[in-house]
Amino acid sequence: MNSSAPAGGAAQDERSPQPDDFDNYFGDLNDDLSFGEAGLDDGDDNDFLDMYNLTPRQRLMYKAKKLVFQAKAQFDALQTWQKLLVYLAGAGFFVLGVLFLVFRHRIMEKIVETSNDLEAKTSTQFILVLLIFIVGFPPLIGYSFLSTSTGLIYGVSFHGWFLLALGSVCGSVASFAVFKNILHSRAEKLIHANRRFEAFASILQENNSYMILALFRLCPFPYSLTNGAIAGIYGISLRNFAIANLITTPKLLLYLFIGSRIKNLAETDSPGSKLFDILSILLTVCVLMITAWILYYKTNQRYKQLQSQRNQEPINTMADADFEI
Repeated sequence: MNSSAPAGGAAQDERSPQPDDFDNYFGDLNDDLSFGEAGLDDGDDNDFLDMYNLTPRQRLMYKAKKLVFQAKAQFDALQTWQKLLVYLAGAGFFVLGVLFLVFRHRIMEKIVETSNDLEAKTSTQFILVLLIFIVGFPPLIGYSFLSTSTGLIYGVSFHGWFLLALGSVCGSVASFAVFKNILHSRAEKLIHANRRFEAFASILQENNSYMILALFRLCPFPYSLTNGAIAGIYGISLRNFAIANLITTPKLLLYLFIGSRIKNLAETDSPGSKLFDILSILLTVCVLMITAWILYYKTNQRYKQLQSQRNQEPINTMADADFEI
C-alpha cells in the first residue's frame, strides 16, 4: 500500500507540472539561465526540453520572463556611463513623444510642406542618392530613415524606387569592394564581433551563391555592417554580391509605401483615412519583420545542421579507419 502511493504520485508528476513545481521552476530560472554568448546560443535547445511539459500559457510566461531576465542581465553588465546613456536616451524618447503628441498637427504640416519643397527641387534626388550611398559604409547609420524619407518625398513611384535602388546597390557594392580589397582585416573583425555574423559566415562559406546572399540580405541585420562583414568571408565574389543586392531591390517598395502613408496621414483630415493609413503602416512593418525573422530562423536552423554534420565528421572518419584496419 505504501509503495503504490508514491508510484501514483510519480505518475501524476510525469503527466503535468504541479503549481508548486511551476513556481519553483520560475523562481530558479534566473540562476539556470546562462547569459553569456554560449548560453544564449544554446538557449533554443534548452528551451525545448524545459518547455516540453508546459501548457501554451505557461510557455508564453516562460518566454516573457526569460526576455526580462536577459534584458536585465545585459543592462547590469553595462558600465556606469553606458547606463547613464540608456537613461538619457529613454528620457529623450519620452520627451520627444510628449512633444509630438502636443504639437503633432504642426509637425505633420511641416513634414508635408518640407517634402513638397524637396520634391520640387532637382537637386534633392542627387543628394538623396549620395546620402544613401554614403550610409552603405559601416559603421554609419540612417539607411531606414533615408529610405522612408524617399517614400515621403516621391511616394510609391518608379522614380522613388529607382533613386533608392541606385543609392542602395551602388553603396553596398562600393562598401563591399573597399572592405574586401583595402580593409579586409577590418571586415574580418566585423564578422567576429557578432556570433550571428559568424554563424551566417559559415553558411556562406558552404554556399556563396547569389541566392543565398540575397536571403542573407533580407535578414534583420544592420545594413551598413552587413556590407562590410560579408566582404570578410572568403570566396564571395563582387559579381554575386551585386546580383544579390539587385534581387532584393523589390523590398525597397515597402520603405516607399511607409513613407507615402506617413505623408498621406498628414494630409488627410478624415478619421477613417487616418485609421487606414496607420493600420497600413503597422501591417507593412509587421510583414517586413515577420518575413525577415522567418528567413533568419530558417538560416539559423541550417547553420545548426552544418555544425552537427561537422561534429559527426571526425567520428565517421575514425569509424571508417577502424573498419579498413
